[in-house]
Amino acid sequence: MINLEPIGEHEPLLEKLQSLLKTPLYLVGGGVRDLLLDRRILDLDFAHKGSGVKTASKAAAKLGGAFVPLSEADDEARVVINKELILDFKGFTQSIEGDLADRDFTINAMAVKVSDILEGSPDLIDPFNGLRDIKRGLIRKVGPGSITADPLRVLRAYRFAAQLGFEIDPALEREVEFTSLKNVARERISYELMLILAQGSVYPLVNRMIITGLLPQIFPFDEFWTDPSVRSHTLAVFCTLERFLAYPRFHPLITDIIARINTNPRRKALLKLSALFHDVSKPETRMRADDGTLHFYGHDTRGGRKIRWALSRLLRFSNDDTDRVSETVARHMHLHLLATAPELTERAMRRFMRNTGEAAEDIMILDLADGFGTAGRTRHLEHTIVKILELAAEDAKRADFKPLVTGHDLIELGLTPGPVFKEILTEMEELQWEREITTKEEGVALVKEKLERGEYKID
Repeated sequence: MINLEPIGEHEPLLEKLQSLLKTPLYLVGGGVRDLLLDRRILDLDFAHKGSGVKTASKAAAKLGGAFVPLSEADDEARVVINKELILDFKGFTQSIEGDLADRDFTINAMAVKVSDILEGSPDLIDPFNGLRDIKRGLIRKVGPGSITADPLRVLRAYRFAAQLGFEIDPALEREVEFTSLKNVARERISYELMLILAQGSVYPLVNRMIITGLLPQIFPFDEFWTDPSVRSHTLAVFCTLERFLAYPRFHPLITDIIARINTNPRRKALLKLSALFHDVSKPETRMRADDGTLHFYGHDTRGGRKIRWALSRLLRFSNDDTDRVSETVARHMHLHLLATAPELTERAMRRFMRNTGEAAEDIMILDLADGFGTAGRTRHLEHTIVKILELAAEDAKRADFKPLVTGHDLIELGLTPGPVFKEILTEMEELQWEREITTKEEGVALVKEKLERGEYKID
């Protein structure tokens, strides 16, 4: 018996959609899968005998949604309602079983009649044993030609594994090694990749995507992928970053940053992408000094340029996302240098915040993971980060600070602008910060008293 509770909120919508058609309307794909998993459903896929595009157009008009054509050749279109609920429609000419045979994985190749859902007695149409695979937690392709029909499906397999916590069928994962993404639209690859990285703990999946050659296909950085020491360190940093995001045990100011990152899935994905490629240019910058020590001068800035090229040219990321990742990679060494400097000056801390801009917080969290991955400790970095954040908070307060006593007040007291102005105004600001004076009148009265006592040197 199928539990209909997850789809209960959509019953009025289903009634309106069914009324548009004389032929049966089927809920298919991810909607059925999520129904069986008792997950909230925000994406509903429909199939019926007839034109999917025409039905989507009618649905958009009836429901007040936005009509989005997807593929005229495949007779697919989308309706978006209130920017949240997505309805996809696809037509078929033969049978619902034939439609399901063209889908990617068995867990997405099931259907239920909408009319049966409304009557409260749905029968599951499951020609490829999708329900069995859901129970097994297995992602298995529908048929021999599933991947050939759409090579992006190999990346989608890892996405579903990340989202659902399922395992990928070994036969399917072996096929990944021989599947080319060369002719797949870059935007589709970017979309799936970001969904994977936005999930919680995906380190094991990312490692397997490297082993199967999937990530090296997407990011053709041959020297990086074939360098065992750099790759090992990178994966250690990536794994540590995920652990820090999941279980932050830092100063409250740092924990606040992690909380902000975790509430923004795209930002979290971009940070993980930065971690994955923060040392992408180490192999080509490696040099050994006379004393035998290794150096990687300029690997950060060079890496920033390399990942900028990949994201903007190869994967068509937005300018904002490209800037965020490339700046994080290019400047990730600055904080390490500050943390190991003989003296941590306010000027250096302010320069760091000014130069890193919006990437500052991402760099801080990445460098904590990098520091732990390199030396197994983060205390020196934590201390530096807290100092920077405290100074930035003070600077922000001062930027909004409005002095009670101004130069005009001093002129009204009969003083002439000069060095004494700075001395008096600085002292009044400090007393104001310390809450020793709380009104202009108190401040002016105090200046008068000090003038009468001769505490200021008047030229």
